[in-house]
Amino acid sequence: MIPYFEIPVYQIGPIPLDPWGTLVCIAFVVGLEVARARGIKMGLNVPDVVDGIVAIVVSGFVVGHLVHVLAYHPEQLQTESTFDTPLLTFTLPDGVKALVSIWAGFSSMGGFIGAVLGGVAYYTFYKKLPFLDHADAIMYGFPFAWVFGRIGCFSVHDHMGMPTTFFLGVRFPGGPRFDLGLLEALWTMGIAAAFWYAARTPRRPGFFLALWCLLYAPARFGLDFLRNTDLKSADVRWLGLTPAQYGCLIMAATGAALVMRLRKAA
Repeated sequence: MIPYFEIPVYQIGPIPLDPWGTLVCIAFVVGLEVARARGIKMGLNVPDVVDGIVAIVVSGFVVGHLVHVLAYHPEQLQTESTFDTPLLTFTLPDGVKALVSIWAGFSSMGGFIGAVLGGVAYYTFYKKLPFLDHADAIMYGFPFAWVFGRIGCFSVHDHMGMPTTFFLGVRFPGGPRFDLGLLEALWTMGIAAAFWYAARTPRRPGFFLALWCLLYAPARFGLDFLRNTDLKSADVRWLGLTPAQYGCLIMAATGAALVMRLRKAA
């Protein structure tokens, strides 16, 4: 089994350098560079690809946080926030601080929803460019980035699973458990390898979007059954499934629809 570890947070002046934030920054750079290279290969305008990535990431983080609050922690909507300033004291309505504190919690499935909304808004309505061409170039870089993002989750152990004796379990204080950040990082490494291999052959726009949906959604759906149910950090369940599992069903259906579209276009 994997020993439990804690990586300290280093302070550089007023800036905390924590492992999760560092790896997420690395993920952004890796994903951007891989997608940029893919866009060049596809003959796309590089600034359109890079600017689209920024719009998608921002939208993903905003919507990902909103889903985190609304779907996973609706109790936060019942809390009010009082602020004391030298001039006045004021209270925000219930839940406002929870919704606007974008840094305080993130749902990956909500992030995917936000990324799609951001991509459609940017390419279809703002730039009026072919959506699938640009989205596919960006999606090609995504698994390479997601590996680092999920390693970041593993580095801070923020997805503790159920107890296990599996050799990839982590010896958490209190007993060995799955670490779902690690398991998803390992699976995503396989997806990244599949993307790299598939890119050796010319592909129609939408291919990598479909491939991601069909490879990621079933695995994530299954992994969520390994989430803990006995800790305070346990995810909310709706009719026995996590919110992310319902998102996986939508993602898998989207992948199937894209496959049908690609076959009709062939």
